[in-house]
Amino acid sequence: MKQILTISAIVLLVAAVALPSIASAQDNAWHQKDMVLSGGVGFGMYGLYGTSSLPPIFVAFETGVAEKITLGGIVAYSGSTNDFVYGSYKYTYIVISARGAYHFLEHNPKFDAYAGAGLGYSIVSASATWRDAQDQAAFGNIYSASASYFFFDVFLGGRYYFSPKFAVLGEVGYGVGFLRVGLSYKLN
Repeated sequence: MKQILTISAIVLLVAAVALPSIASAQDNAWHQKDMVLSGGVGFGMYGLYGTSSLPPIFVAFETGVAEKITLGGIVAYSGSTNDFVYGSYKYTYIVISARGAYHFLEHNPKFDAYAGAGLGYSIVSASATWRDAQDQAAFGNIYSASASYFFFDVFLGGRYYFSPKFAVLGEVGYGVGFLRVGLSYKLN
């Protein structure tokens, strides 16, 4: 996982440095009044216990508040299972995070590179399912729990606009998976 994170960070940094000099247009991919809705999937981290039954699926929104500064949020859902001798535990994760980013590329109408940070809240619940019907009848959902915690998110990302409104996105960082990929749509 460290290799994927390192390679992804290097690719994004090289692209961030190389693409501005390649671009010939005088427009930016990001404008102050833009509003962007994104969705995708994360890899790594969530589903910390057992086997991931559903990787983190996220929806994010951001809007410009200054020339290169955006604020927004992200919501994600993930699940995992962990088998034990008499049954299995099922875990669900709901993540809500506020985040801000600095968009640092200029004069590139196709590529938007950014770095940011956020503060999130993760809601985790767990429940047990028993293999034996008698155990299930006797214990049911006695063994269930929920917990919540705050987390800090840092990320480096980029969007490649293949049309004026649609882009593919990639992010590396901490938060909703170590690597996030998806699609973005400009609302305005």
